[in-house]
Amino acid sequence: MVQNGVKMNPPSVNPLIYPIVIFAGSLVIAMILLTYAVSSITMAVRKRRTQAIKDWKARGVQFALGPTQANFLNEPRSFGVGGNGTLVLSDTAIHFAQVAPEREIIIPLRDVERAFLLKRFNGRRGAKPFLIIQRKIGDLTGFQMDAPEKWAEAINHAVGAVVDLGRPVQAASYELQAG
Repeated sequence: MVQNGVKMNPPSVNPLIYPIVIFAGSLVIAMILLTYAVSSITMAVRKRRTQAIKDWKARGVQFALGPTQANFLNEPRSFGVGGNGTLVLSDTAIHFAQVAPEREIIIPLRDVERAFLLKRFNGRRGAKPFLIIQRKIGDLTGFQMDAPEKWAEAINHAVGAVVDLGRPVQAASYELQAG
């Protein structure tokens, strides 16, 4: 290319620009898809929680504690592996509405021996202790949630169990069983 009698080189494009543009575009698309997925899941959880609360109220369930969001874990797996959902304590049972698969788990208080706390359950650790429900048949159901101490106290009061939540109750044996 010649301009005003001066030979000029055509502008060159750095060969790295194309992979960078493709990577950046792919990253933007991935972020959009991730945002959509997270918002869809959040919306499904809210919808399930709202429906569960409405169903419980329609059936006359009186909330003694909750509703609260919780993660359900079970050992042994008589109720299934676990999942996220909404937890409520009524005067007769512990109700859990799981999001996926959509189902309700009801543990009658007459079947509960006691509630206690563990820092590790079913192979998992949490920043907060797990609320553990021990049924009279001996199986354990755990919930990860906010304020597990308050829930353990309320459940123990409802079933007449005396448990010192400040002391681990045979925690080592449960940790070995669960993980």
